[in-house]
Amino acid sequence: MTLRTRPISRASVIRALDRRLIDGVGIPSPVLMEHAAHLVADVVRARFPLARRVVVLCGPGNNGGDGYAVARHLAIAGVDARAVAVLPPASVDCRLHAGIAARLGLVAEGVPAADLYVDAIFGTGQRAPVVLPALALESGVPMVALDVPTGIDADTGARVGDFPRADHVVTIGRLKPFLFTEPVAWDLVDIGQERVAGGPSGEGEPDGLAVPEAVLVEGLVSTPFSRGETKWSRGHVGVYAGSLELAGAGALAARGALRAGAGLVTLLVPKEAWGRLGNLPPEIMVRERTDLERYDALVVGPGLGRAADAEVRRIWATLAAPCVFDADGLTALDGTPSSHLRLITPHAGEAARLLGVPWRELEADRLATARRLRAIAPAIYKGASPIVTGAPLRIVEGGQPQVATGGSGDVLAGICGALLARLRPQDRDGVEQIALQAAWLHQRAGALAGPVGIGAADIADAVPRAAAEQG
Repeated sequence: MTLRTRPISRASVIRALDRRLIDGVGIPSPVLMEHAAHLVADVVRARFPLARRVVVLCGPGNNGGDGYAVARHLAIAGVDARAVAVLPPASVDCRLHAGIAARLGLVAEGVPAADLYVDAIFGTGQRAPVVLPALALESGVPMVALDVPTGIDADTGARVGDFPRADHVVTIGRLKPFLFTEPVAWDLVDIGQERVAGGPSGEGEPDGLAVPEAVLVEGLVSTPFSRGETKWSRGHVGVYAGSLELAGAGALAARGALRAGAGLVTLLVPKEAWGRLGNLPPEIMVRERTDLERYDALVVGPGLGRAADAEVRRIWATLAAPCVFDADGLTALDGTPSSHLRLITPHAGEAARLLGVPWRELEADRLATARRLRAIAPAIYKGASPIVTGAPLRIVEGGQPQVATGGSGDVLAGICGALLARLRPQDRDGVEQIALQAAWLHQRAGALAGPVGIGAADIADAVPRAAAEQG
């Protein structure tokens, strides 16, 4: 499996890379800002070609300085652009660019009518509380944020101030974690930071700036099926899931495993639940929960209920085969690592129960939460953009509303089970590679399955098309 990735870094790393360009390479800060502003203005014109009146809302620091320069570049390109000092220029570079804009007649009093607002008020240093003067902004006018939207913590995506949400973000240098906490359209402009990530010349030894905390996975090539494979080489998945009340969850997990290429799939449910499995694909076998050692991988938990908690803990601790734990399979655990290969796929609520921490606290820093989960087992931390553990963490850009439906997570667990059974991981790194492929397939299958309103079974049935795209 090969990947194409982009680095994601917290604000402190971004500022250190800027400083390396300024102090190490010798690019003056105003020149660096000029370069960034020109690139941002080009993106604004390309994304909003019909916006003829653009108002740039400028803050007191270097984000505001970038904003004054963006207004100037838009004006040079023929756009009716004006800069507004939301707060007076304070930093040296902000005052420089504000003065240039003022001498060119580009600084307005009040907020003129606009087809587009550019938010250049605060940048990467925002922490609660962010307090703004009252702004009379026309409702319905789109907003582009320069680097980081006002009122958003760049590191976590937490809202730290009251300001209209951005419709689009043009972020500078490197991607920031906030872009993947809630789906938002974005562009990245490169000002040369990656060139200096390994040292002032770009040729030094890699250091903490060169190795990002997380990466965005932009492309993935799957491990292809070979002509010589058999159903046995593709693996036998046992799905220890479903109950009398929630038989459908187990059926969806089994369907996900089948569509992801498992050679054999057996759904392990109590006999009294067999009549409630609905339109189960005929390829899926149904058995009672015995002889668990016969399977190449096990999916544990979807719709299981709490009656099997003791058995779930035994499987976690002792079963030699690789296993994926989801839903009630996670609820039964106490956070103690297993000596065997395990994969967990919690959403925020399940992670909260597993870690004993309120879910809001976990969601306030999703990257940190993913690292905490990894101490228990390799994990897919589900959300709008799933995070797959590893070093660095891998973020699968999501935002597919189709997967936000009941049973979708059960399908993901089944996909994981199929890949675990087929690829036979030897270590934690192998499990995390499989987890990444599964998360990618799940998101892509959601996009291919149809519009919002499709069901989890439709997502499962789209997995073969998603896999064919990867191959």
